Amino acid sequence: MERVLRGDVPEQARRHHVVSKFYLRYFADERERVATVMLPGDRTFTQNIANASVQTNFYTVIDNDGHESGLAEQALSQIETLAADAWRELAAGVWPLPEEHRVAMAAWLALQLLRGGGVRNSMSEIATHALLLETIIGGRRRVREALAASGEPADDDTVDREWVDLFKNPLRARVHANHHVRHLAQLLPRVTQSLLDRSWMLTVFQRKALATSDHPVFVVPNADATRMGMGTGVENATVLHAPLTRRHSLAMYLPSAVPPEISPHGRDVRVAGVAAVALYSNSCTVNSARRFLFHHPEDTPLTGFDLPHPRDREVAVTAQLWGWIPEDDRQVLLDAGFGPEDLDTLLE
Repeated sequence: MERVLRGDVPEQARRHHVVSKFYLRYFADERERVATVMLPGDRTFTQNIANASVQTNFYTVIDNDGHESGLAEQALSQIETLAADAWRELAAGVWPLPEEHRVAMAAWLALQLLRGGGVRNSMSEIATHALLLETIIGGRRRVREALAASGEPADDDTVDREWVDLFKNPLRARVHANHHVRHLAQLLPRVTQSLLDRSWMLTVFQRKALATSDHPVFVVPNADATRMGMGTGVENATVLHAPLTRRHSLAMYLPSAVPPEISPHGRDVRVAGVAAVALYSNSCTVNSARRFLFHHPEDTPLTGFDLPHPRDREVAVTAQLWGWIPEDDRQVLLDAGFGPEDLDTLLE
């Protein structure tokens, strides 16, 4: 009883599905097995959906008493339970979905945009880049002040050595589950509403098969934003794409960007799928994947694709930060064998 009252995490609850088991079931065979492709495609194996997309303690947080808690995972499970009902309606041929199921589906899709390892990695990388920027702006002057404040020697040789070490062995931030879950909770209502405000186009395939990935919802790059050197997020994406089952794909359009051939037919429409659309859907899935792709063991939806390597970085900085370093501080780095190309490597 004490474990329950404290919110400690039972052993089984430590195995957290980053992609919901109910969802993977729609890509699995009758024995609940799914083919798993590890990027870059050099290893494929079949596993039960109970083991697919599992990360130990991924959503285990530390509560106010300093104990491990599974409350975040329990909250995510409630969203999944409601979404599972929506998927059953979809699989039974219901479209458009009743409003309660549309909301549940939107919440789950929003959750997938926020819950995965890609988001946590991007948070860690942004924090790491912020630390590096703080180092650059502070320069050796800040290093000297910090050493003096801590009672350490602050002579020129020590300052130079510490300054170089900040670049050769830079500080790296690691976002904890607590921070990720808090970020998720803050953004989930807004992202859900953003998806609800869009026009949904369901494509149904009779013969062509779809794959999914460890990050099932793909934010299709906004061409206009890309031309201006800007990124694409949920708010400004012309369309977001997600495979819902091995036979259903969903495109969520900004109302102003709905294809003219379907716009007269209402907010949510259903269209018949063709080979080119299946190819496009699977290309979105490939582009969204970080480490794993999943598909029905009897399907071959990835044939012909040149699969990428696992995504190691989520955030890239294009600013020429080497020029931000004062000349004297740059020279100390150059004398130690650290140059602008090394800084670029840190920012990739």
